[in-house]
Amino acid sequence: MKKFIVFLLCFFMVAGSVEARRPKKEKSFVKININKADAKELAKIPGISKSKAKRIVEGRPYKSVEDLKKITHYTRSGREVYDFATKKGRWKKSMRILIEKEVFTTKGGRDFVDQIALYRYLYPEPVDINTATLEELKALPGISKTKAKRIIEGRPYRTIEDLKKITHITKSGREVYDFATSKGRWKKAIKPLIESGRLICKKTKGVKKKKKEEEESDWEDFEDYE
Repeated sequence: MKKFIVFLLCFFMVAGSVEARRPKKEKSFVKININKADAKELAKIPGISKSKAKRIVEGRPYKSVEDLKKITHYTRSGREVYDFATKKGRWKKSMRILIEKEVFTTKGGRDFVDQIALYRYLYPEPVDINTATLEELKALPGISKTKAKRIIEGRPYRTIEDLKKITHITKSGREVYDFATSKGRWKKAIKPLIESGRLICKKTKGVKKKKKEEEESDWEDFEDYE
């Protein structure tokens, strides 16, 4: 009996230690402290480049998030430009969603950026590359209007990996990949969308059928022409 009790105690101790080593479930998004997070962390936020992140750090301390409107830089031509707001004090488009979602704080919060949690917080609904509209696609960071058009033109897709095949020809005649490197790795701008599951590829049954009907229609037109 004593041996059995000892065995049970050992079993629960081992089980408890294994449970403690397991990675915890992802926590919900927590506000980012612009007075504490370093430039490298701030640059993980969509709409904030490395140069803008540095200027945020240089302008500390901030009494409120509104102080970000005062940050400026000089262009090569010597013109002073506001980083996050217009001259009239309105938030710029790239900054608006961050402010509306209250991503930043000057007290409390975190000094690091959980990029996956942030993207899921900013974009609650995943966007399907086979059915999304132009507006839905270009609203995502890392996807310009021209890139969104190329995604639509390349439909249908079997998997999200098919995006890596999308290319365009530059003015110099060079072929360039839109979302991946020549080695097949996701580019930095698109990577968080993929890792956070904000950009997805669902079944293409309906899309294939529609494309087939369009092809048949084109063929009928061709026969009439002959």
